[in-house]
Amino acid sequence: MTAGRAEATDWDAYYRTPARLARLTRGITQRALLRAVARFAPAPSSILELGGGNSQFLCALHARFPGARLAAIDSNPMGLRLLQDRAPKGAALTTVTADLFEPCAEVAPADLVFSVALVEHFEPARTARAIAIHFAHARPGGLVIITFPTPTWLYRVTRRLAELAGAWAFPDERPLELSEVTGEVARHGDLLECRINWAVVLTQGMVVARRHATASRPGP
Repeated sequence: MTAGRAEATDWDAYYRTPARLARLTRGITQRALLRAVARFAPAPSSILELGGGNSQFLCALHARFPGARLAAIDSNPMGLRLLQDRAPKGAALTTVTADLFEPCAEVAPADLVFSVALVEHFEPARTARAIAIHFAHARPGGLVIITFPTPTWLYRVTRRLAELAGAWAFPDERPLELSEVTGEVARHGDLLECRINWAVVLTQGMVVARRHATASRPGP
């Protein structure tokens, strides 16, 4: 992932030593993601994850939709290598090492575009652009799912404890109010669902939307 603030998350270090609870929380997020896809896009033929380094979510979606073309765009080469290593044999997977904010013609518009904990790593203007880029990568009528930390009391307490223990690995993480995300999403798509996933403790918002036919890609 590419962060837009001076003190950026060290993704290489994170990939080398993931948080102890990451497997559990990713599993919870994965189930929420699969439920949303089953409800709103039951048969996607093409799936793109933005910030998809070392993603288990693409692998889970491949298991559910084995015929779908998969793609991931990420600025971190290590993360994409880890994704390639974990991808099921025979999966139609394309990985692209690129900055999120640069034009990318290597991946066609997809039926499903999603990201998990990506858009919060930027200051507000770039978060808005990152959200818009999700829709730009989706085909007209395609589904967009964005998850992000949201600053509930549980998030604040848990993060503060992690910071005090020296275990917080995301200095540029900016938890987002649901309204910040839904306000930008409404410019590009029809909002289908908005909820908070409390089970991950570092609470995550999930916004699901369908792209407007007239959405266009913003410039770099």
